Amino acid sequence: MITIAKGLEHSFKILNLLKKDKELKPIEIHVRCFMNCRECGLTFTIYPNPKKPASKTFCIYEHRNSDEIIINSKDGWSGFSGDLPYKGNNKYEYDKEFSYNKHRECYLWLKEEILKLTKGGKK
Repeated sequence: MITIAKGLEHSFKILNLLKKDKELKPIEIHVRCFMNCRECGLTFTIYPNPKKPASKTFCIYEHRNSDEIIINSKDGWSGFSGDLPYKGNNKYEYDKEFSYNKHRECYLWLKEEILKLTKGGKK
């Protein structure tokens, strides 16, 4: 039997929703794996202007002490310096949390944040 970590399972469901969204097709978004001990998921790095560095990276994972889906983010994060894409100084400071299996709600929130970064969303 092949199993996948819950954090990755949640992240891939949200990735699939993002990939189907026609409004997001022209936006450059790089997706990579994220792992921090028992927490794993995907990162979504947004490039609002392909000629400039990334503006923000969002990280989606399942919190290790609950079943909540967490979205964390960091401005200008590259992942190459060993730091994590956490908004604050620890994993408890994050942008948003969603109840287990609330993939659509998570996707809609992330979509709006991406559109804000690329000047296409609400201010």
